[in-house]
Amino acid sequence: MNKFDIYKMILEIISEKNPKDFQELLDDAQKYQIVKDYIASDNPNQFLIQDLQDYVISMVNDGLIAGIISPLKYVTLIKINGLTIEGFQYLKKMKEDDVEKEVKAILDSNNQPVNPKTLTSALSSLIF
Repeated sequence: MNKFDIYKMILEIISEKNPKDFQELLDDAQKYQIVKDYIASDNPNQFLIQDLQDYVISMVNDGLIAGIISPLKYVTLIKINGLTIEGFQYLKKMKEDDVEKEVKAILDSNNQPVNPKTLTSALSSLIF
């Protein structure tokens, strides 16, 4: 799966559907083609769920999503209160043409892997 598309999808879902928690976000994500394609593949769905959870937690910690993370013994509960102003700015930037190429160029020039933290950093350098 394209990590950039996952990042953008999460911001879009929260902006448009306003899920109240991570489970609602997962339910809304099933309507996106990239998720449908992943589910139809032979890959275990648990990897997708873990990736989405990692992205949401990172985005909450980076101030793009207003939310509360409650780690419990066997599960992490995530309450979502919507996008922050920064989250809306990032989503607006991600909808521009060629921004994915710009982000990949920034990450490649710094020899950074594509993950939620580096995506936020690269997008930040384009926005601010």
